[in-house]
Amino acid sequence: MVHFKITDKMCQELKNHLHNGDGLEALAFVVCGRLNHGNDNCLLAHEVFLMPYEKCSRDVDYVSWKTEHIEHLLEKAKDKGFAIVKVHSHFMLNSDFSELDDISDKAFFEAVYGWSNSDLPHASIVMYPDGSMKGRTIESDMSFTAMPKITVVGDNIRSFLNSLQGASVGKEFIRNQQAFGVKTTKILRGLKVGVVGCSGTGSPVIEQLVRLGVGRILLADADVIEHKNLNRIIGSTFADAEANSLKVEAIKNHIVRMGLGTKVDTFPNLIQESRETIDALASCDFIFGCVDSIEARFYLNLISTYYLVPLIDIGVKLVADGKGGVDSINGNIHYVTPGSETLLERGVFTQEQLNAESLRRVSPQEYEKRKAYFDNLDVESPAVISVNMAFAAFAVNEMLARFHPYRYSDNTKFSHTCINLSDWDINTETVKESKLKSALRDIGIGNLEPEMELYVGETHI
Repeated sequence: MVHFKITDKMCQELKNHLHNGDGLEALAFVVCGRLNHGNDNCLLAHEVFLMPYEKCSRDVDYVSWKTEHIEHLLEKAKDKGFAIVKVHSHFMLNSDFSELDDISDKAFFEAVYGWSNSDLPHASIVMYPDGSMKGRTIESDMSFTAMPKITVVGDNIRSFLNSLQGASVGKEFIRNQQAFGVKTTKILRGLKVGVVGCSGTGSPVIEQLVRLGVGRILLADADVIEHKNLNRIIGSTFADAEANSLKVEAIKNHIVRMGLGTKVDTFPNLIQESRETIDALASCDFIFGCVDSIEARFYLNLISTYYLVPLIDIGVKLVADGKGGVDSINGNIHYVTPGSETLLERGVFTQEQLNAESLRRVSPQEYEKRKAYFDNLDVESPAVISVNMAFAAFAVNEMLARFHPYRYSDNTKFSHTCINLSDWDINTETVKESKLKSALRDIGIGNLEPEMELYVGETHI
């Protein structure tokens, strides 16, 4: 299956250019990074090139151009292994590719494959006046295949599906359907959602996703169940703790016992040490970060940028006073999209904390020598299911709001939600575009991954 992903900002650029009001067809190209994972082949929008109107021959039902005007894009695709996606305008909603489109695509993509060093697919897309899209892939033999899914990632997540027929919804989800309608319920059934960290916050997130009918869940956590985890991991048992069962396997068994049809893949690894886990998460439609690890947060932010995966980071802090009381209970829900301020920019962690945690894992002896310079990296915090479950519910409802906007206010206002249970107070704020050059430069870069370094023990891969 080929899945095309693009940011909302890029999609708006395309719409403004292709439907400028003059009634003539227009043309643009999208240079895309790639992800090839199992049967999934994702084309990830990296750069948009709007073909100048004066360099085209345009009419109400066709547009033509010379390939020489985009040779710089073809060179980039050849050098980097990128895909080329041709996008042109159609004015009738949901109209199909025309015979002229067929002729044009075959001629153009023969040239694209002539430049390319790969037989991996490229694509052609039509955009309608409302911004909706329909696409097809073009293989090296010039055959066309309908593209099953196009996703626009932004404050709202929009999916344009070739068909919803494959995502059946059982009677056990009828109450969900009454709340969110048939379309959203089927979209949830077709989602692949990653959850990194499967303990206090991750466990109730997973429970909700399964009971909402999410079709596939990826669980990533390297730890085993201990007796101290039994107060908050749903479905865990005393026997799991006695046997030191992997958290991901115990939760998978719990999901299977529910019998609600959710498929589960487990990854008992640290993501920063597993290529397989990173690739699996990169193929997801959505990711929840339910971790204390600063390194994991950093890597999840990179995955979000490189692979256009929306991310929710959940942070919970319960501070006990040491006398059987509570000083404060705070939670932060960060919604992260490619190009938005990174978790580093938002102050979720500092560069010094990231460096210290990486050093502790990769070189424990060196970390011990320098430990005095690091602040509270080894301190454990209290964890209580009622607290974690409350923040997990806010996070899952945040995801639902992105697929099915149900709030009175626009989603742009809710990039960061801060919840203080001590004051019973909820504050939200808008997050700006990232100012980090790398965070903007590397959107949709795919498998090139300029900053994704994997460490295993003392070995740098």
